[in-house]
Amino acid sequence: MKSNLIENVVYWIVRGLGFFMRILPDWAAAKLGRVIGFFAYYIDVKHRALSYGNLKTAFAKTKTPDEIKRINKQLFINFGQNCVEMLRLPLLNSVDKFEKYVKVEGKENIYESLKKEKGVILLAMHFGSWEMASLSCAMFGRQYKVMVKPQKKFSKLDDLLNSYRSCGGNVVLSRGLGTREILKSLKNNEIIGLVVDQGGKDGVLMPFLGRSASLFDGAIRIGLKLGVPICFIIIIRDKGCTHRMIVHKPLELVQTGNMDSDIVSNLKQMVGIMEHYITQYPADYMWFYKVWKYTKENNILILDDGKTGHLRQSQAVAKNLETALSERQIVATTYTFKVEFKNKFTAKLMSVLSSMVNPYMYQGRLGLLRLFLTKESFERIMSTKADYIISTGSSTSGINCLVSYDQRAKSIVVLRPSILSFKRFSLVVLPQHDAVKPAFANGKVVITKGAPNMVSPQYLKESAEKFLNRFSHLKFSQKTKIGLLIGGDSKHHYLSEQDMKVVVNQVLQVAEEINADILVTTSRRTPAKIENLILRELKSHPHCKFCLLASRDNIPESFGGILALSDILVVSGDSISMVSEAASSGKNTIVFPAKAKDMVLKRNLKHDRFIEQLNDQGYIIA
Repeated sequence: MKSNLIENVVYWIVRGLGFFMRILPDWAAAKLGRVIGFFAYYIDVKHRALSYGNLKTAFAKTKTPDEIKRINKQLFINFGQNCVEMLRLPLLNSVDKFEKYVKVEGKENIYESLKKEKGVILLAMHFGSWEMASLSCAMFGRQYKVMVKPQKKFSKLDDLLNSYRSCGGNVVLSRGLGTREILKSLKNNEIIGLVVDQGGKDGVLMPFLGRSASLFDGAIRIGLKLGVPICFIIIIRDKGCTHRMIVHKPLELVQTGNMDSDIVSNLKQMVGIMEHYITQYPADYMWFYKVWKYTKENNILILDDGKTGHLRQSQAVAKNLETALSERQIVATTYTFKVEFKNKFTAKLMSVLSSMVNPYMYQGRLGLLRLFLTKESFERIMSTKADYIISTGSSTSGINCLVSYDQRAKSIVVLRPSILSFKRFSLVVLPQHDAVKPAFANGKVVITKGAPNMVSPQYLKESAEKFLNRFSHLKFSQKTKIGLLIGGDSKHHYLSEQDMKVVVNQVLQVAEEINADILVTTSRRTPAKIENLILRELKSHPHCKFCLLASRDNIPESFGGILALSDILVVSGDSISMVSEAASSGKNTIVFPAKAKDMVLKRNLKHDRFIEQLNDQGYIIA
């Protein structure tokens, strides 16, 4: 009952609006259409977000955020005018009236094609005032039939709009029900109108504006089987109410005898023509539907805050996401862009602003990020349309939130997202030490034992192979190996030289007792005094078979190689990421504590809770 009431209300509103539009002079109707589109841009947030996201996918690499925003606004203005023109279609009931508004170029291509006595397929896309283009085809002196998708939800409105479409003599066929009628009409040498750019789940995936989209292959299939000429048509608004419709010459179909291959080859020709017009007139294409809904390609964007541990956590989540997408036959490409704020003040200000303002207010306005980010960082982030955005830590969570809303991407954040609500993100990944009460999770939180990492049997195997290929002398030793992984100073902790002397002496003592090899690496955060200690005590020691100072040498496979080859791991407790990776290796892991910088509390509760929990659960010895 309620749905019938809504349908009747919508029907009478559209019918009344159509009557009003048809009594207005041309200039007033056109002006009103543009005004309606202008206000719709600000009111219809849902479709504005969808169209902006599609425009980003198509033009992120070639147009600035401000340019895309202008195109999006013009799209709404154009669409408003197109809607008004559709309501005025009953006025164009003769060739003379029609020719006042539409100039046709290439009409002879249709007449020449009809001489073959096989009918003609006019193939279009949802571009410009395509309803006007459809009516134009009825003015060619032949029976014209067009296939449209029925509006199941509002059948009365659908009948009304179809009556407008039929006012020039068109015959409207419902998609799915008119195939037999199409073949019959072509046999009678009639003209059929079809669209190519919405293939649905049964369409053919083709590269379209940088990503695969589903295209309708029915017209090409008929052309190949029956030899029916196919002419691509496009309508372009010249000025105000006037249009120019271009009828292309019949497509020269590729025919090798392999139907599937030929369909792809010929659709490729069509895509080239479509992309030409869309690139030239981007605000005339209908971006309001999910253009790439059936694509098998996704982009994952990692926002790197410059911290190696955070980056590895984001990479681990991205790797798991890639695996999950591959199970759905989707190929994911991961990009990593470093987020560089102009200074610490802009970083803090960005976090505060992103928590205070509704992200939809930023859509199309991310040029404002220039105020906070360096030019290079801003341009990198804006150059890619992502489907998933991943960040770790509080400093990049605000950027993640805003960019994901801007691009209609899924947002994934690892660790607590500063002062931002969890509701702002598609998923929050929290290690157990950083977890919150379920009441605050809102169903979007995944709790992990430790920090997400990429350590797995396959990772260890590959790391060992790379490491041994580079340092072949390690292949010949069958001794027990002790891996010493040394971090450095962090926000809340630091390594003292005195404590490190004790650790090094103990490792050397154990190595002497069990005749073990020592493999040691520092991190880029390791203080110089600790590095000098390692050089003095370990570098030349006979039990030390590998010693790397990360601040001086960059050997990417060294960390994974040590994890893979070691039987015992000794790890500094300053880095949650490093401890998590060591524990995930499945090796016997001993964690020695780092000093707390906070001289009042003497400890960082969250950090200590992490170590204690892994120790209690048997993953490490602390």
